[in-house]
Amino acid sequence: MSERPSLRSARGRWVWAALLLTACGPRPAAPDVVEDARVGGDHEGPGPDVVADVSQDAAVPDDAARDVANDSGAAPLIDASADSAADAAADSAAPDAGRTLRVLFVGNSYTYVNDLPAMLATLAARSRPAVTLAVESVTVGGATLQSHWESTGAQARLREARWDAVVLQGQSVEPLWQPTVFGAYADRFGALATIAGARALWFATWARRAGDGIYAEPFSGGTTDAMTARLESGYAMAQTRNGGALVRVGEAWRRALAARPALALHSDDGSHPSVAGTYLAACVFYGALVGGELSADSDFAAGVSAADAAALRGVAESVTRGM
Repeated sequence: MSERPSLRSARGRWVWAALLLTACGPRPAAPDVVEDARVGGDHEGPGPDVVADVSQDAAVPDDAARDVANDSGAAPLIDASADSAADAAADSAAPDAGRTLRVLFVGNSYTYVNDLPAMLATLAARSRPAVTLAVESVTVGGATLQSHWESTGAQARLREARWDAVVLQGQSVEPLWQPTVFGAYADRFGALATIAGARALWFATWARRAGDGIYAEPFSGGTTDAMTARLESGYAMAQTRNGGALVRVGEAWRRALAARPALALHSDDGSHPSVAGTYLAACVFYGALVGGELSADSDFAAGVSAADAAALRGVAESVTRGM
């Protein structure tokens, strides 16, 4: 098993991170971690406490955004290729207690609906190599990176414990309607992750279902493909500036729906994930964290057929392996 890449070894990035956090001034006192808000949905537009910052100039052209692409960050935290066949067989039977990764999720309802962290932990325990994930979440419905930085306790939780990785997920259209603000708070979290020794995983989310009213907004790009690309470009630029890995969940959704249009990855509201959508996201995250062979078990993804699960795993592997 290879050593986990140390962000502290990149002295220049560490120093830059410290300077950025210093420039931000004293950090606000953080309240207790807010429990997952299980009621209400992701807000559909700018909240009253956020500066609207719709900037078409900030968008990367759609084709270029999709091509960001295969350079989505460093290698997985665990090098699955280093395992022998015998090790892989043993891993499939039970998690290896020596491989425990601590992962903090910072996000909103796109993360807590269907409990993505728990589904990922189950998937990781059953895949090869099997990995034990100790997951925690700071998730609030409709939260932006700005609101997480200022008021949810995400800063404090990231500072208080040792994390192997921190997943950073903004509000569902935040990179589109306020790209400058999104970028500024992405940089703050990226700098804090660097200082804390945690690898930042930038959760590039999916577009709304075709026909959603969001496509009347210029910032959306007008189509699901354009919205997917623009969302990914926002997270990709954050990853380029701050390091870590781009987790291309939105692109996986785009490919899955292109291949199997009848798949219901969205819930009834056309925004949040169905169980199948969360399962696909978990498969992409496993590839980013471990890069191994996904388990064929899908009983923990209630209502997802074996055939659909197999198709979704194939899409996730194509995305995470840069195919």
